[in-house]
Amino acid sequence: MTELRHSLSRRLLRIVLLSALAVGLVLSCAQILFNVYSTRQLIEADAQRILRMTRDPSTQAIYSLDREMGAQVMEGLFQHEAIRRASIGHPGDEPLAQKIRPPISMPSRWLTDPILGRDQSFSVPLVGRPPYDEYYGDLHITMDTAPYGKAFVDNSLLIFALGLLRALTLGLVLYLIYEWLLTRPLAKLVEHLSRINPDRPSEHKLPIIEGHEKNELGLWIETANGLLASIEHNMQLRLAAEDDLQRMTRYDLLTGLPNRLQLQQQLDRILEEAERLQRRVAVLCLGLDDFKGVNEQLSYQNGDRLLVALADRLRAYSGRVGAMARLGGDQFVLVLSGFAEPYEAAELAQTLLDGLENPIQLDEHQIRLQATIGITLYPEDGDSTEKLLQKAEQTMTLAKARARNRYQFYVASIDSEMRERRKLQKD
Repeated sequence: MTELRHSLSRRLLRIVLLSALAVGLVLSCAQILFNVYSTRQLIEADAQRILRMTRDPSTQAIYSLDREMGAQVMEGLFQHEAIRRASIGHPGDEPLAQKIRPPISMPSRWLTDPILGRDQSFSVPLVGRPPYDEYYGDLHITMDTAPYGKAFVDNSLLIFALGLLRALTLGLVLYLIYEWLLTRPLAKLVEHLSRINPDRPSEHKLPIIEGHEKNELGLWIETANGLLASIEHNMQLRLAAEDDLQRMTRYDLLTGLPNRLQLQQQLDRILEEAERLQRRVAVLCLGLDDFKGVNEQLSYQNGDRLLVALADRLRAYSGRVGAMARLGGDQFVLVLSGFAEPYEAAELAQTLLDGLENPIQLDEHQIRLQATIGITLYPEDGDSTEKLLQKAEQTMTLAKARARNRYQFYVASIDSEMRERRKLQKD
């Protein structure tokens, strides 16, 4: 029963708040609508009162065709500020007396005219007294609604203000109840939640708040403490799985170097920075010469060991390059950024080739590897990762077809210039 007594507290509070707001709005709208009805009735009542007061003199004026008396009746009618137009006459004939004035200018007319109408017309038949019940004509008046509209707006604003005050009062009372029964306990829970270490969520347990041991808040705290312990356990399992998955999807399983996907993302960032700083980037694609023959001679297992040894040698250049990766098979890529002239890329390529001349000890064998390197430059040879990698691989393949153990630039003129510079340095 204790759980049932407290289980609807939050839902009840929400229902009460929404109901109070809805009732307040409905009552305010109903009062304003009633105010519209009352104002219309007031206009009609004033019009009928004015017609009753002026019916007899108007009847006498039209009976005797006394235009002067009719004019006096008009003057009397226009003493009322709401009268905008008045006339005495027989239908189809020229009016005996008539007077018109322009509508009253008020800033509230844009609101009151659609509600009350710009003006309202009323009339009363002018008939002689018994036994002479002859019909002589009509008295017509047109009431300007602006003065009544001003009073209507003032009353509506007052109604709205009072309704708002009632809603605020009810909201304050409900807020105090909410504060005492739920907000303060929740604030204490939030304070303790803020102390929880996200990496070790179960170290700090939530305390049971006094007075809420058996209600839904106490049950929630007990459940939350159990969940925090489970979350920490699952977090550790997930982090371990994510690390393994991250390495599998972004790194080459054999050499531990970044794979093609990781290289593309790194090269994208390098190119963005190079575009912003107006720098050059070189992509060097290294392919081993006749690695297939090495595999066939020494076995594929030993070939994999050679690739691992080569990757370890390439890591020695990690301080000079912005990125390196294994594309697959016997192909590796190094990215050089922030250099001024293309010859610096050529120097790195020649350094790589010279480094391969040192033999790799594999059991009782000493293996000397040779490689061919294709080089593309940003922005000369391409402005995207895909173009630079594709052209670097193509250049490396074409260079292998011509001669091996060398480097080759994608643009022949730059390649020729680099070779002339190297020959000059040697001389």
